Amino acid sequence: MLDSFSRKIGMRYLFVGASGFSKLVNAISILGLALGIMLMIVVASVFNGLTDERRDRLLRVVPHSFLAADKFETVEIEAIKSRKGVTDVQREFHGISFIRGGDGVTITVKLVGLDFEATAERKFQFVQGELVQGGSVNQAALSYDLASRLGVTVDDRLDLTFVAPTTNGLKTQTATYVVAGLFRFSTEVDGGSVFVDIDSIVGTPLQRTGKLGWNVSIADPFSVQDVFQDDPRVVTWIDEYGEAFRAYQLERTAMYILMTLVLMLASFNIIAGQAMLINVKRSDIAILATIGASRRQLLGSFAIQGGLITLTGITLGLVFGFLIAENINVIFDTFDELLGVSILEQSAFDELPSRIDAIDVIGAVAIAVMLGGFALVRPLRLALIESPVYALNRAG
Repeated sequence: MLDSFSRKIGMRYLFVGASGFSKLVNAISILGLALGIMLMIVVASVFNGLTDERRDRLLRVVPHSFLAADKFETVEIEAIKSRKGVTDVQREFHGISFIRGGDGVTITVKLVGLDFEATAERKFQFVQGELVQGGSVNQAALSYDLASRLGVTVDDRLDLTFVAPTTNGLKTQTATYVVAGLFRFSTEVDGGSVFVDIDSIVGTPLQRTGKLGWNVSIADPFSVQDVFQDDPRVVTWIDEYGEAFRAYQLERTAMYILMTLVLMLASFNIIAGQAMLINVKRSDIAILATIGASRRQLLGSFAIQGGLITLTGITLGLVFGFLIAENINVIFDTFDELLGVSILEQSAFDELPSRIDAIDVIGAVAIAVMLGGFALVRPLRLALIESPVYALNRAG
C-alpha cells in the first residue's frame, strides 16, 4: 500500500513541483499514449465493421449450399426442407459465359439462373430498370459496373456465349438476352455475374453448359457442413468461398498486430519520458534516501506519477476513440463536404461500418498498462542502485 509520504511526493512531482521540462515530458507521454489507444480503437472498430459487412454480403449473395440435381422434383425439395436448420430452397443454375465487351475484349462472367418469381428476397438494388415478374424469360440483370465494362445499358441486347460438351467435342452456343435491370453490386461475386430467368435454361441446350440444382439457405451458415455432412453432392459456401472468409480473418489479425506495434511505439514515450525525469530527479532521490525514505516509498512516489500519466492517457484515448468510432460516418461526411468528393464513391459501401469489440479495447488497455508499469519500474530501479553520495556530488 502507498503511504502518505509517497502520495505527497508523487503528486508534487506531477503537478506542484514539476518543472517546465517535466510538464512537457508528461504532456507528450499522455498525448502519445492517448493517440495510440484512440488509433487502435478506431482502426479496429472500422476494420471489424468492414469484415462483418463483407462477410454478411457474401453470405447474402452466394448460396449457403448448392445441391446439384439432374431435374427438379417436388419430393426432393420437401426432403431438403425437412433438414434441421434449412430456411429456404430455390431452383438455381450455375454456369460460365463469355461476353464481348464494347472495347472488343471478351469478359468471362458467372451465369446464374434464378427463379424470378421468387427473387423478391434477393433484394437487388436496381439503379436502372427492373426485373418484370411474369414477363419475358429472356430478361437479364447485371451490375452497373459490369454493364459499363460491356458498354450496354437497359433494354440493350446481350449476347452470351457458352461452351457445351457434345459427342463431337466442345462447341460454342450463343443465347440472346435483353438487359432488364442494372443493380449496385454488393461483392465481387455478384459484381461479375449475370442473372437470368432459370426457365430460359431448363430444357434447352444451354442446360448442358452448367449445373442445375437447389440453392439451400441455412439459418446458421457456419453450420452448413454439419447439416449436409452425409451428402457428398452438396457444395457449400465454405468449399467455394471459404478462402475469402479466411482472408478477411487474416487481414484482421495482421491489422491488430500492426496496431499493437503502433500502441507499443506510443507507449515507449512513457518509458523515455520517465527515464529522463528520473535522471533529472537523481539528486532528489538521493536526498530523500539520505533523510530516511525507503526504496518502497520512492518507488511508490514515482508509481503515482507514472500511474496517473498512464491512466490519463488511457482514459483520453478511450473517450476520443469511442467518440470517433461511433461517429465515423459524420466525420467522413464532413470531409466529403470540405473536399467536394465522396471518399466512398468508388466502393460498394454507402457508409463506413463500425463495430467496437470489447476484446480489442481490453487488449489495448492491457498493453498500455503493462508498458506503463515497465516504463516506471526499470529506470527507477537503476536510479536506486546508484549511491546517494555519488548522486549528490555529481549534482553539486
